[in-house]
Amino acid sequence: MKKIIVLITILSIILYNFDIKATNIKNIDLKIKEGETNIVFLKLKGSTSLLITDEDTANLFIIDYKNDSKIKESLEIFNSHPNIYFLKENLDTTISNVHVFKKNNQLKFRVNNYTLCIFSSKTHLNTCDFIYIRKIEEDIESLDKFSAIFYDEDIKDEKLRFIEESWVDNAIVSTDSFTILKLYEDSYNILIVPSTNN
Repeated sequence: MKKIIVLITILSIILYNFDIKATNIKNIDLKIKEGETNIVFLKLKGSTSLLITDEDTANLFIIDYKNDSKIKESLEIFNSHPNIYFLKENLDTTISNVHVFKKNNQLKFRVNNYTLCIFSSKTHLNTCDFIYIRKIEEDIESLDKFSAIFYDEDIKDEKLRFIEESWVDNAIVSTDSFTILKLYEDSYNILIVPSTNN
């Protein structure tokens, strides 16, 4: 009996110290601290979006949209009511602490001191801290300059070998989970939370 109580106590301490807390399986609290920005990769069956939040603001940047009714449900899970921007309309704009722009045919998000690039080709990645690969035709040559790489679940395994063999942090962006990039002033953290909207 003592072993069970000790195990439960240890588990409670571990769960309490997580940066993200999922309660009732329908609520995810991002626990945004001062000076922190969160980027949530929302990969749904009919859309791809980035929910970018800090202490004061929440903005949803829709990258790809095919009439997806699950966006509203996902935002309710995060208890978020963001301003919504379709990126085809807003390709060079600053909203709150996010500068969204297209350079050399590549979509980039400048958030605080970091740049997240949406991968479109292997060129012009020299100013990216993070890259998000939605599709890939050929390998990216140098991975060492990136802090982390995010990639869609439907990319074939043989195209991902160069990522798996590198020392760069990487995370899958899936319809079965929420991938969250937490940005601090001089560091970052990646969290993956099982999706509750399937």
